[in-house]
Amino acid sequence: MFSSLVIFLVVSLYMVFLFALATRAEHYQERLSRSYIWIYGLALGVFHTSWAFYGNVGDATQHGFRFLVLDFGSYACLALWFVLLRRMVQVKEAFHVTSLADLVAARYNRSQYVAALVSLIALFGSVPYVGLQIKAIIDSIAVVSYDDTYTGAGQLAGFIACAILLLFTILFGIRRLDPTEHHYGMMVVLALECVIKLLALLAVGLFVSYGLNDGLVDLYGRIEDAGLHQLTSFNTDSQGIASLAPLFIIGFFGVLLLPRQIHIAVVENGSQSHIKPAAWILAAYITLFSLFVVPIAGAGLLEGLPIERADMFVLLLPLQQENGWLTLSTFLGGFAAASGMVMITTTTVATMVANHLVLPLAERFERLAFLRAYLLQVRWAVAFMLIFSAYVFVTFLVGSTLLSALGTLAITAMLQIMPALLGGLFWRRGNTRAALVGMTSGLLVWFYTLLLPVLLRENGWMMELLVQGPMGIAWLRPEALLGIDVWDSTTHALFLSLGVNCTLYLFISLLSVVSIEEGKLTDEFMELFKPQSTLRKVRHAGLDSYIDFEEKQEEVRQLLAHYLHQEKADVLLLQVLHDLRINSRKQLNIIELVEFHRMVEHELAGSIGAASSHSAIQAYIRYSEQESNDLKALYHHLASEIKNRDASGLGQQERDQTIDLLQSRIALLESDISEKERLIEILRDKLDSQYEEVFRYRVENQKYREAHERYEQERKTLLASTPMERSELEEENRRLKMLYAELSLENKRLQKVLGMNNGSHPKAS
Repeated sequence: MFSSLVIFLVVSLYMVFLFALATRAEHYQERLSRSYIWIYGLALGVFHTSWAFYGNVGDATQHGFRFLVLDFGSYACLALWFVLLRRMVQVKEAFHVTSLADLVAARYNRSQYVAALVSLIALFGSVPYVGLQIKAIIDSIAVVSYDDTYTGAGQLAGFIACAILLLFTILFGIRRLDPTEHHYGMMVVLALECVIKLLALLAVGLFVSYGLNDGLVDLYGRIEDAGLHQLTSFNTDSQGIASLAPLFIIGFFGVLLLPRQIHIAVVENGSQSHIKPAAWILAAYITLFSLFVVPIAGAGLLEGLPIERADMFVLLLPLQQENGWLTLSTFLGGFAAASGMVMITTTTVATMVANHLVLPLAERFERLAFLRAYLLQVRWAVAFMLIFSAYVFVTFLVGSTLLSALGTLAITAMLQIMPALLGGLFWRRGNTRAALVGMTSGLLVWFYTLLLPVLLRENGWMMELLVQGPMGIAWLRPEALLGIDVWDSTTHALFLSLGVNCTLYLFISLLSVVSIEEGKLTDEFMELFKPQSTLRKVRHAGLDSYIDFEEKQEEVRQLLAHYLHQEKADVLLLQVLHDLRINSRKQLNIIELVEFHRMVEHELAGSIGAASSHSAIQAYIRYSEQESNDLKALYHHLASEIKNRDASGLGQQERDQTIDLLQSRIALLESDISEKERLIEILRDKLDSQYEEVFRYRVENQKYREAHERYEQERKTLLASTPMERSELEEENRRLKMLYAELSLENKRLQKVLGMNNGSHPKAS
């Protein structure tokens, strides 16, 4: 119906429109902030990608309402969002996390290894998921342009579309080094794309229900008459209810724990008050998105469309009826579903890979040290490699795999992060070693039981490994590991990988003894979730000041110079000094020094990630012997005090009373400070008014001086004039003398006023 050139022009115009919208949104952030809850809630609809837009219909042709199990899982997670998401947002606000890797590492001793492993899992999982979107774009272009080959113009147009998406991602997703700022342009575009794909799917649903049939009742009646009973049931084939469990798990964890969902729901969160409304918005969105899936699948089969093209029924139905405008709108809806996911996933994965894989290598190897100053460009390169790898994956390795199969393949990989994340948020005993072993084992099982069989089967490689197992050992077959062959490949891989992951995490956590430092950081982390948490960004000190602050500032400047440009480093340091109110200090005490380093680490985390920032502080910041001894003494003193007080039988009620007393005292001091600040503001206003009056008097005095100079000039002229001229100037001379006398009196009065003001306000002079 449409040539490849027309499709390319449509996509280009669509992207130009998005560019313009994003640019305008960046300039009107203050106005948009008033309705940010709707932007935030709708942008979360990026959860529905081309897998849902195209793949749900394809799945429904064989399994009917089974796809709704995904929605049920999502609803269950949304019901718990105020607990789950709220804790994640609290961690973000306290530790300045910028990604899923930072969120997990913040719990486990800010371990660089944990952050790197999470980044690696996200990368492995994102390649097939981004590839799914690219495959959907290529397939949809091939459908609307009647090009059924993967080597034709449709593939080229799909590649060009991906290049445009990469450019858009760089301009509005990865254009700043600090990704914690709200990306208003990207968020507005994501929200709009979610609206576009929803409207497109609803339009096709209404078309097949009321255009090709006499309503939903008539359509379902025709489906029953045609014997298509699989469309109106939860068809589980021979697997039974066990095959539904993976879909529920994927729906439950996918709506929140995927990298793109973490970025939007956590990093782009503007307020904890947005969590509950956003959950309702997303729940309504999911419901509307699934409304016409089965009717579209049934209409496609009734119209005689081939079932092997079921993924494209959404496009083929209006195309078959030669409805050009609906076909084009549906194509743009599918493109929006794919492009939104590609942009946000590429942004967050590129940030994680640069911060937690590339940066540690630059720290370790001197030849790569120059990369520390080009982290933003590194993220661009990672984004390019991710999209290019995904393109190669789906066009040359798994070209015939269904969209739904690719989706479960990708999400099953990323779910390996789930035990460490949720265990860390709710279980104090979880530790770094358990998280590392659990995630690594789960990822290896996923690769062996799910990804490897897909690659081997699609390319005809080593088929004997799938049939007989390695070295003929049947119970080691990838799709029947440990002799379990009663489930489909997805269910088998999901249960085994998550089972191994969770089991190892649980037992290693229970059997391991953590270090004192990790135990202390765990206590600080869990303190965040107490109703009356006293954890603050700035804590006050109370020891003697003896540490040269200028030397410590220079040490921090050298640290920041390794990662930031000079201007950015200066701004960051000034912000820390302002927050701690130590701008004019010459010396610090040991607690203030520790707090200074903690705040620098906190701010630097926005640019290079929390784990990398923690590693940088440990690598570049040094404490003198005296400073180290003071820290140890302080720590032991506090530990001893706590132990002694517990041993003396101080009850919980007494401790609560002590805390209440201290909090009351703090409240009184804060009230006193506020009152003093108010009085200072009043005095400052009075002083400003006095300055204005003095300035007015100075202006009058200047006028007097100018008049006096004119008088002197005229007097000299009179004395130098001839006798004839004097007779004519006598009258003028007498007039000027009277004027001079009047001005002298006025000058004395002004000097008296100026003297009074100078005495009251010395700075006024």
